[in-house]
Amino acid sequence: NMAEGRIAYEEQIRQWFMTHGQNGRVTEFTPFPLRLGSAMVCSGECFKCSAHGHITVMCPAPEMS
Repeated sequence: NMAEGRIAYEEQIRQWFMTHGQNGRVTEFTPFPLRLGSAMVCSGECFKCSAHGHITVMCPAPEMS
């Protein structure tokens, strides 16, 4: 359910900031919760759009300016 998933995600974000603070650093020991719909870390995702099936240099996502 999307509503339940979003609520759970928002709680994970809230907990992360309570534990690490607003200026906390994201490291391998303090991983930030994945955003909804993103691929798992180190699963071969595109570094630009987080999708699978292509690499960053071939990413169809528009450039951010």
